Amino acid sequence: MTFIFSGSAFAAHPLITDDTGTQGKKKFQLETNGEYSHDDQDEGVTQKTTEIQATLSYGLNDSLDLVLGIPYQYTKLEDPDAGATEDGVSDTSIELKWRFYEKGSLSFALKPGMTLPTGDDEKGFGTGKVTYSLYFIATHQIRSFLFHLNLGYIRNENTSEILSSSTVTPLCFSIWGIWIRLEGTSASS
Repeated sequence: MTFIFSGSAFAAHPLITDDTGTQGKKKFQLETNGEYSHDDQDEGVTQKTTEIQATLSYGLNDSLDLVLGIPYQYTKLEDPDAGATEDGVSDTSIELKWRFYEKGSLSFALKPGMTLPTGDDEKGFGTGKVTYSLYFIATHQIRSFLFHLNLGYIRNENTSEILSSSTVTPLCFSIWGIWIRLEGTSASS
């Protein structure tokens, strides 16, 4: 009897690219994802990192979402002489996604955001500085195919040895889940 009264739902695996869709007024979405990396370094040293992130999107109105992302990271360093483990919250992200144009099967959105230095940068769980970003997103549907275009700018003033020795200002371009990243450096001001 359950099948008679059940409705249908559409779900898809998360994409690298974003779409222009928003949650709708007073509606929310909770996403979780995980990532594992294994890095064999010099002289038998191995670093294994697991990150789990929860992202909450809340519809402030029908075309504007507030997005909060909180990652948790666990790192294990395996060394023949000694080993270490660290875990904790990484840098938290806050974004707004505003769908400012929608006509027929074409829509455009802007997504400004910032990453707050909430992680312990000395343990490698953060950058120690605020990072800013701005993305332009386009979505177009042709029959049963959806096409997403993401153009983005990220301002990262991190001077840590791990990420960069100078200011990195990449331009990210993505269509159909394929990312092209153009990077340039500029002097810190």
